[in-house]
Amino acid sequence: MHGSAVNSDGTCRHCGSPLHVGAPFCGSCGRSVPNRGQQPPRPAAPVPSAPAVPAAPTDQIVGAGRGVRCACYLMDLAVMFSPALPLAIAAAVLGVAEIVYVVLPVAFAAVWLWMQIWQGYTGLTFGRSMLGLRLIRASDNRPPGLAACMTRSGVFGATAGLAAIPVIMNETPHPGLHDKVSGLIMIDVVQGANPLGKKQDPVFRRSPDRGLNRVAAPLPVNATGHR
Repeated sequence: MHGSAVNSDGTCRHCGSPLHVGAPFCGSCGRSVPNRGQQPPRPAAPVPSAPAVPAAPTDQIVGAGRGVRCACYLMDLAVMFSPALPLAIAAAVLGVAEIVYVVLPVAFAAVWLWMQIWQGYTGLTFGRSMLGLRLIRASDNRPPGLAACMTRSGVFGATAGLAAIPVIMNETPHPGLHDKVSGLIMIDVVQGANPLGKKQDPVFRRSPDRGLNRVAAPLPVNATGHR
């Protein structure tokens, strides 16, 4: 037999019948069809793309975003107003109005002063410790100091919170007016480095590692693996 026994359209050259893929003989005339027993090459299977991996913490200082900063502020505000409810109840039960007009403002000022001292020496407040934020000096990445913290809080209060508008209006980390005046910056030690100490696993916030923590089984397991 000379030449190929298969036409270019996949039919038998002898009788013109269509050929089955991989068949060594024509199903109509029974003639041998050379090379039909070999399977045609299959296209390479597409390689699945790797799933997106969350960004790991870096060794660089990362500014805190507006969402976590707002959540931090609300938590600190709740701490500052925490004496209000028990003192109001005491004033109602005892019938002493001076508790609301005198004791409550003094308690509020005491909590505010305590928070300024705490963040001045450590860069922390209750909200920051829970969410993994720190307040540091922009010049040398050191604790802010009491004077800078009181300046920052004073600018924020004097503007009735409007100093934080640049923080809220920008999707990327951006300092507010109170940050610029005091020379302080708010950083995210979950996403970046912590110049004030060790890396912290925040209580009320997911870490970049989204894996599940393994917990030991409460029941003993015997040698067969059954409880």
